[in-house]
Amino acid sequence: MSFTEAAQAVLVAAQDKAKSLSHQQLDVLHLLQAQLSDSDGLAMRVLKMVSGDQQQLKSSVEAGLKQFPKVSPALDEIAPNHACRSALSEAQRLSKEKGD
Repeated sequence: MSFTEAAQAVLVAAQDKAKSLSHQQLDVLHLLQAQLSDSDGLAMRVLKMVSGDQQQLKSSVEAGLKQFPKVSPALDEIAPNHACRSALSEAQRLSKEKGD
């Protein structure tokens, strides 16, 4: 899959987060957490435009991530789960459709 540099940075940050939490799969919550960590990123800009509660969303995402099972030792490679693969495929489809 080919993505913009910004999207690739989100993917790397999401994988790093999954690894740091000893998760065995990459989930859309990891992607969202990575986007919310970038105060200048698209997700935060959209959230600010709609006057969303940033701290509440961040807290909810962190709580959701804590529910994931952990593996020990942590895996070197984190594969996306079905939901994440679907989201990434849809993002790629939309990118091609829009000419990004």
